[in-house]
Amino acid sequence: MNDIQKPLDSTRGEAAVEVAVIALEAVPYVGGVLSSTASYFLERRKNERLNRFLIDLAEDLQSTEERINQEFVRTDDMQDLTEDILSKAAETRRQEKLDALRAIFLNTILSEHPDYNLAAEIADLVQNWQPSHIILLKILSDPRSADKQMGRVVGEGGGITTSISRILSKLLPEWDEDQIDRTWQDLYDKRIHRTPGTRTMMTDQGIRQLEGRLTDFGVKVVNFLKNPARE
Repeated sequence: MNDIQKPLDSTRGEAAVEVAVIALEAVPYVGGVLSSTASYFLERRKNERLNRFLIDLAEDLQSTEERINQEFVRTDDMQDLTEDILSKAAETRRQEKLDALRAIFLNTILSEHPDYNLAAEIADLVQNWQPSHIILLKILSDPRSADKQMGRVVGEGGGITTSISRILSKLLPEWDEDQIDRTWQDLYDKRIHRTPGTRTMMTDQGIRQLEGRLTDFGVKVVNFLKNPARE
């Protein structure tokens, strides 16, 4: 009888985990912190979304390695940020939220003056939001670009009166009024923009009516959610 046991073949999941960890290990400065923390979460939650998140993160970091704040990497805040973002990514299914979490991490460690507390606050917002909140926030951050992508369905106006609800219904034709109202109100409650309600009638100035509605905090959130490696 042969007592030598054959090694177990790697499963597809195990191979994907290995690829993600190797990709992270190759990132200068932060590879060690990221790969060790990622291994923990990957062992707990073997799923393709988390693997893809980590590989995308590694690619973004490699393309921006010269901007990594090496002093921040050596702090406890860096370890806390890594654990916070990866734990949230492990529980997230929607790509819009995964992209937002990746951008928060990147913007923090690439900053000359990283603000861990602000990054953690915005990451908590993203975790509690639906993709619809991120979609609406992107519209508010650049209304003209959103209108252009939709074929200038709002344009410069032309009617006598309009409302935010009417404008957004053109930009988001698959949303009903209730979804528009709820999502708008949620962002208002978090002080992302400064306009309560969507149905107040106003002079029809087209897409310009959505401009300048973000609060200072809303602008900060928008900036955190822009991926600096892919802008």
